[in-house]
Amino acid sequence: MNANAVVARDHEFPELPKLVFLDTNIVQNLYSFGEVIYESVLDPVTNSRMSARGPRFKDDIFALADFMSLGRRCGWPIAVSPGTIGELGAIQRPDKRNRLTNWANGLLQYFSQFSELSVADRDSCTSELERFTAGQRCWLSELLEFLPQESDRQLVIDALERGCDVFLTMDYKTIWCYRDDLNRFGLQVMRPVELLEHIKPWAGLLC
Repeated sequence: MNANAVVARDHEFPELPKLVFLDTNIVQNLYSFGEVIYESVLDPVTNSRMSARGPRFKDDIFALADFMSLGRRCGWPIAVSPGTIGELGAIQRPDKRNRLTNWANGLLQYFSQFSELSVADRDSCTSELERFTAGQRCWLSELLEFLPQESDRQLVIDALERGCDVFLTMDYKTIWCYRDDLNRFGLQVMRPVELLEHIKPWAGLLC
């Protein structure tokens, strides 16, 4: 039993996620609201943009800021899949597409250098080599038919393929709505607010 498991048992802490998969919308919001998340700067224009998308969205952006701050201090195991890069690569505007795909590729590399993952484990988070066969992916896609969008099914399969136990999303209308169904696959679907609440008991011990 590792040290984290002992602490969790003795202090009744929730188990820490092993690997957090970032949904495409999370990657986009980390970039689009970077001043808020990384620099704690909230100007009137950005505040208006966030407020226009509702209080739930605004709360999640602030939770992302706290989560990423924790990640900068002590490292955090996160995964971004080729499927995410592919979705960003479909953005029509070349300048926005290039910025976001470069950002997504650099995001995991930056945080991996602070984590305790081995080099092999880090590589496995972004490797394009399939762990599932084409047949297995097809079978899983059929099991995930309750998700309306095929692109969402493929991202969930990517998360499972990489051994992620948390799927972080701000997609409130689809993936997050099906969180109970996805939990039976061993994948916890969480909003940033929920993930932050989950790991909060550990915050003083992690860094």
